[in-house]
Amino acid sequence: MQARWNDAGATIRAGALTGIRAALAPRGLQPEPLCERRGVDPALLDNADARLPVGRYVDLLEDAARVSGNAALGLRLGYTQPLSSIGPGAVRMSRARSFGEAVRILIADLPLHQDGVRIALEVDGRWASLSYSIRHLHGIEYAQDAELSIGKMLSAARRLGPSADWAPAQVHFEHPAPADPSAQRRLFGAPVHFSQPRNALIFDRALLEAPMRGAEGLGAGEAAGTVLPCTESAPDLVAALKGRILRALPQGGVTIEAIAEQLALSERTLQRRLQEAGLNFQQLVEQLRYETACRYLQQGHLPLTEIGYLLGYSEPSAFSRAFRRWSGASPLAYRRQLS
Repeated sequence: MQARWNDAGATIRAGALTGIRAALAPRGLQPEPLCERRGVDPALLDNADARLPVGRYVDLLEDAARVSGNAALGLRLGYTQPLSSIGPGAVRMSRARSFGEAVRILIADLPLHQDGVRIALEVDGRWASLSYSIRHLHGIEYAQDAELSIGKMLSAARRLGPSADWAPAQVHFEHPAPADPSAQRRLFGAPVHFSQPRNALIFDRALLEAPMRGAEGLGAGEAAGTVLPCTESAPDLVAALKGRILRALPQGGVTIEAIAEQLALSERTLQRRLQEAGLNFQQLVEQLRYETACRYLQQGHLPLTEIGYLLGYSEPSAFSRAFRRWSGASPLAYRRQLS
């Protein structure tokens, strides 16, 4: 089924597809033909910070589940993906003092990873629910993405929350039940109900006050600043460099020394390779800050102070001055032009 997507400009980070190659491999399949069928550049699979249309992403996941014969592909993918697949928000969640604070960070930051997403926390008496949906789509059209997203929420709760074997009270999905829902029930360790009004985790509200294990629950390679040797060609180096810069922005000053260390390169080597590609490090940082700021400003719920923080500015006035220098308009004026 092809998603009837009505928001053609909506995009999602390619990190949402992290692990799809490994998920298809046991069936002797490769993701490239699926990508080409849906008009997705296969190179995006190796660049988590690149973006692709949400509709094509949804259709690609549905295709992958169908051709592999694995109705739980999205669920397994979401549960096993590193939390860093959602972008800088994972680091902020790992630093939260309570589960409730981590949920609030997820609600604020997930729309930066994926346009057109609705995520909400509701509390009713003893119970709390964390729900997920994509605007303009009916549940059956994005069943794989829904299970991927709820599976990722479960993974985050177990890896960052107070208990590694935590289970919700109930799980709800909008789409009909698969022929065999045993994989869903085993993973969640709780009753799973299908054909419900929303996709959601239902849990005891007391969990919102529970302390977090934070970065202790992250696996090797998920903490910020992990060093990965960089031996790519010039285009791949630029993609890797952009990804490192984007992840470093919320930390404040982005220096070539720090980024070179993360790429396992000397500063001189990185400078040389940038010159060969006709690039300047500081100009690249400014370009990415501007492009990211424009994307954040499209998210009307995000306060300007939060956007400035996500871009590495400690003071709103510093962000405002920088944005005016880039665009000739203040962040507030730019946002008003969008509405």
